[in-house]
Amino acid sequence: MKTLILSSEAISEFATFCRQNNFNVGVNVTKDAVHLLEKYKIDDVDKAIYYLQFLFINNKKDIEKFKSLASIFFNRNINLQNNNGGLDYEGILSNYDDRIKSENIVFYDYLRSPNQEHLKALSIYAIASFESLDFSRPVSINYWVERIMTSTYIEEIAQFFEVTSKDILVSYQIYELEQRFLNELRDEIFTQLFNMKNKNKEKYDSEFLDKFTDLSEKDFLHTDKTERKELLQEAKKLGVQLAVKLKRQANNKKKGRLNLRKTIRKSLSYGGSMVSTVHLSKIKRRPKLVVFCDISGSMALYSIFGLNFLSGLLNAFRNIKAYVFIDGSTEVTELVRKNTGEEISSILGKWNNYVKLDGHSDYSLSFESLLESIKNTSSNNLHLLVIGDARNNYRTIDQEVLGNIREKFEKIYWLNPEKKHYWSTGDSVVSNFEPLCESIEEVRNLNQLKLFVQKISKQLV
Repeated sequence: MKTLILSSEAISEFATFCRQNNFNVGVNVTKDAVHLLEKYKIDDVDKAIYYLQFLFINNKKDIEKFKSLASIFFNRNINLQNNNGGLDYEGILSNYDDRIKSENIVFYDYLRSPNQEHLKALSIYAIASFESLDFSRPVSINYWVERIMTSTYIEEIAQFFEVTSKDILVSYQIYELEQRFLNELRDEIFTQLFNMKNKNKEKYDSEFLDKFTDLSEKDFLHTDKTERKELLQEAKKLGVQLAVKLKRQANNKKKGRLNLRKTIRKSLSYGGSMVSTVHLSKIKRRPKLVVFCDISGSMALYSIFGLNFLSGLLNAFRNIKAYVFIDGSTEVTELVRKNTGEEISSILGKWNNYVKLDGHSDYSLSFESLLESIKNTSSNNLHLLVIGDARNNYRTIDQEVLGNIREKFEKIYWLNPEKKHYWSTGDSVVSNFEPLCESIEEVRNLNQLKLFVQKISKQLV
C-alpha cells in the first residue's frame, strides 16, 4: 500500500532538520521541492525522497550525509536509486538510433544490451582511442583512468544523454542514467588498464629487475625501501656539494679588466719594462637561485629525490628560494631547510595543501604564480632550476608567461625524470620551454644527477 505524498510542512521540517545538522538547504530549494512533489502528485515517500536528492544535494560529498539525515528524519532505510519504473536505455535510444549505430557500433551494442561483455568491449575501445597511454610513466592507473574519462571519445558518447525534456522528472532520470553509466564505465576501464599493465609488466619492467644493477644506475622509481633510503642520502649530499661549489666560486676573486694607467706607471719602476700587469678587482656576483619542483601525481617518487637534493642545497647555501607546484606555486624554502632525510616526504603527504585549483598539472599557471611571488627579487644574476616532467594535461602555455620567464632569469636549468624519447609526446610541453633553457637534462638515477651537478657547478657563476 502506497503512503500519502509528503506534505509541504514535512518537506519544510526536513529542510530545517538538514540545516540544523550542518547540511545547508536554502529556502528557495525548499519551495522548489514542494512545487515539484505537488505538481507530479508523487504518492510514495521513497520516490519523493529519491527526487528530493536532486534538489538538496550539490556535490558527491553530500550524498551520504543526505542519505543519513533522510534515514533518521523519515525513520526508514533510504535507497537513492530509482527502482520504480525508471527509464532504461531503450527509452531514449529512439532519439539517436541511426546516428549512434553509424558512428559507434561498440557503444550502440552496449546501449541495446547493457551487459558486462558489451561494457568490457566499450571500455577496451575507449582505451584504444586514447593515443597517449604510456605505462612506462611513473603515474598511477587512476591517473590514466581520469585522462581517458575526459578524452574526446568519452565526451562524444556522453552527448547521447543530452536529451531535452519538458518533463523535469524525465530529465532527472536521464541524468541519473548518465551518471550510473559513466561510473560503471570508469570502473571497467580501471579493471582493463590494471589487467593490461600487469600483463605487460615484464616487458616494460625487465631492465629494472636485475638485482645486481649498480644502485647509482638504478631508476629512482624502481628502488626498494632500503635502496631508496641510501639514494635519498646521496641526493642530499649532491645538493650540499653543488651549494659548496657555488659559494666557492662566488667568493673566488679573479682578475678583472686590465688597468692600463696603473700598469704603465708600475712599469716605470722597471725602466719601462712591463714585468707585471695591474688588473681591476673583479666584482663578486653571488648567484641567486630559485628552485621550482613539480610535486604533481605524474612526478610520483621523483619529487622525493628532488626535494632531498634541494634540502642539501638549502642547508649549505642561503641565497636560494624553493617552491613546489602543481597548478600554482607555494614557497617551501624554510620548510625544506628545516627537514632532513625521509621527513621531506611530509610535503607529499600533505599534497592537498599545495593544490590551488583542480590538482592537475598546470605549468603555465604555476610559472605565472612563481613570477608573481618573486617580482620584487632582482633579476641580476638570478638563475632558475626546474625539476619536473613538463606534463601539462593538454593545457596551453601562455606565450606572455614564457616571455616573462626569459626576462626574469639569466639562466634556466631543467631536470626531467622522464625518458628523453618521451619528451614532446602526448601532453608534454618540453618544446615550449627548451628555447629558454641553458640545458634540459634527463635525470632519473644517481649517476645522471651527479653529471648534472658537475655541469651546472661550472656554469652557474
